Amino acid sequence: MGNKVHTLFSRALVASLLIAMLAFGLASSAQGPTVIEFWGGWTGPDAEVMRSIVEQFNAEQSDIQVNLTMQQWSPLFDAFLVDASAGKSPDILAMHPQELAQFVVLGLILPVEDIIAGSNITPDLFSPNAWEINRVGDNIYAIPLDLHMHGLYYNVDAFEAAGIEAPPTNGEELLEIGRLLTVDANGNHPGDPGFDANNVVQYAINMHTNHHAFFQWWALYNQLGGQLFSEDGKSCAMDIDKATTAWQWLQDLVYVHGIAPQGQTDYAGDFRAGRTAMLIDGPWQMSDFINVEGLNWATAEYPQIFDEPATWGSGHNFTFPALADPAKRGAALTFLEWMIEHSDLWAVSGQIPTAVSVFDSVSELPGREPFIKMLAYQKVFPKTDRYNAIFASNAPTPMMVMAQRIMLDKADIRPEVETACAEITSILSMP
Repeated sequence: MGNKVHTLFSRALVASLLIAMLAFGLASSAQGPTVIEFWGGWTGPDAEVMRSIVEQFNAEQSDIQVNLTMQQWSPLFDAFLVDASAGKSPDILAMHPQELAQFVVLGLILPVEDIIAGSNITPDLFSPNAWEINRVGDNIYAIPLDLHMHGLYYNVDAFEAAGIEAPPTNGEELLEIGRLLTVDANGNHPGDPGFDANNVVQYAINMHTNHHAFFQWWALYNQLGGQLFSEDGKSCAMDIDKATTAWQWLQDLVYVHGIAPQGQTDYAGDFRAGRTAMLIDGPWQMSDFINVEGLNWATAEYPQIFDEPATWGSGHNFTFPALADPAKRGAALTFLEWMIEHSDLWAVSGQIPTAVSVFDSVSELPGREPFIKMLAYQKVFPKTDRYNAIFASNAPTPMMVMAQRIMLDKADIRPEVETACAEITSILSMP
């Protein structure tokens, strides 16, 4: 009788355990996947590529759900700071190398070395310059995704129609080619008798009026060997003569040579529609241009206008916000491991992934080779913990005001440069 009772009790205990385990499993299943908040500033054609990559990751597994939030970079960082003031943050925040220092000083992003220890992400997966560009002080604060820079797009059909055999490589060629590609309604070019500057049907090249205007200035200023900050990072070290020369060249394209429009806003749209025959922009436009019916385009390196080759450059990377839920950090890392392993998907955007495993295959894609060549001389803005106060595009920062005054208002350049430099020194010297 005792053995029978014991047996019944054992069976009941096992059944209870099985029910408990099943209930636990159902409860775990009911909790659903770990939800990761991922923020980035992609708003061009590359935005849809990033969205499709995240959707593919979510579809391939059920343990992690990545929510992608995108808006322009400067407002994105403003939102990040607002959330941080309330004690919360996304799990992954994309940014650029030059923006890291300001968030490091505030303690809002974490060094990555300890986080990636034991993971599939190691420095040797990336080109060395792409890894080291994310160093602030003694630590690496971001995992690199890509490098990018300004290059030259040109309309092959427009070039052939004008009898132009190759894109410009220097300033003299750009001005002459620019004259041939700028056409009024009567078929005249700048300098021709009767040229109607008020009735131009095709300009040679775009001219930015947003933050990409001072990106272009940065390229030319570096071609002259210019420096922006002092060695200690406490003051503006701008060479006023060189800075003025660089801006003058850009301003003259609009107001003297007449080969670029004044007040342009839809740069890529004008190139797609044939209203401009050349476009200075980044590789992110390729995923759009390749799908535009009838647009026969190619790319070239950014022209060397002055002493040495240089073009504005930057990169995208992934950071771990300090105020994010540490319990989700492992899931965030799993997603980034997958992202790096699938860097070839990001290459579709036109960007140049930094993972060495896909680097060779990228050069075979249309339009990429000139951008890859420019990796050797891309110039990134210097790191500073006052980056947003100096460079942000959604506020009257010194760089933004200087660019718009010079390119939109045709302001006298030297006083604008001197004012911007004085304001930069004031910002850098604040405690």
